[in-house]
Order: sequence, then C-alpha cells, then structure tokens
Amino acid sequence: MSVMKSLQAEITRLARKEIKKELDPVKRVNAAQRGYIADLRREVGELQKEINLLKKAVPDEELEAVVEKEEARESFWITGKGVASMRKKLSLTQVQLAKLAGVSAQSVVKWEATDGKIPFRQQATADRMQAIRGMSKTKAHDALK
Repeated sequence: MSVMKSLQAEITRLARKEIKKELDPVKRVNAAQRGYIADLRREVGELQKEINLLKKAVPDEELEAVVEKEEARESFWITGKGVASMRKKLSLTQVQLAKLAGVSAQSVVKWEATDGKIPFRQQATADRMQAIRGMSKTKAHDALK
C-alpha cells in the first residue's frame, strides 16, 4: 500500500511540475497584458480629465457646432458603385473626378472596383468627395476649369 501511495504522490508531483512549466509563459503574457490594460486605463482617465477641462474652456455653442461638424464628417461614406454613379451623373471621366477629388486617376479606378464602403486614407479626400457629391453638373465642370 505504501508503494502505491508513494507512486501516486510522485505522479502528482510530476504532473504539477509539468503544469507549472506549461503555464509559466501564459502567466508572463497575462501579466504583461494586465500592465498594458492598466496603462490604457490611466491614459483614458487622463484624456477624460483633458476633455472636461476643454469643455469648461469652450462655450457650449461652439462645442455643439464642433461636435455637429465631426458627426457630419464621420457619417459620410460612399461605395464603389456610388462613386461610379456620381461620376456618371456629373458627366465626368475618371480623370476629371480624380482631379476634383485631388487624387490620382488610379485611385478612382480602385474606388469604383471596391465592393462596399470605401475606406478613404485621408479625411481631406473624404471631405472633397462629400463636397463633390453635393455639386451640380455645372458646378463640377466649372470647378475643373
């Protein structure tokens, strides 16, 4: 019986040793992640404090205008089909649309081939595309001159 107990104790000891060896890397990664999360929480706290200070410094009317402008900017999106449709509605070539948008003709080709929402690299490009969307055919051709 004592041999059986000592064998069971040795197996348990070895199993615990193996488990500990396997879990050490996971524990290290977990500790690093916890540190990263703590850093992010601190950063969020600091940013919230900064936002509160800025809210106190800026009058409410100005703040609402800025927020409205940002929301309007963020809500703009267009698909590849939308770009092609807009270009045809304005009777523009891809080169002309590219000139209006301040991008290369290849960008317009790529946009039109995109399925779904186009991820503009620069906010200025998205702003120009939003402005072009609101143009009439005459305004678009006048802007090219």
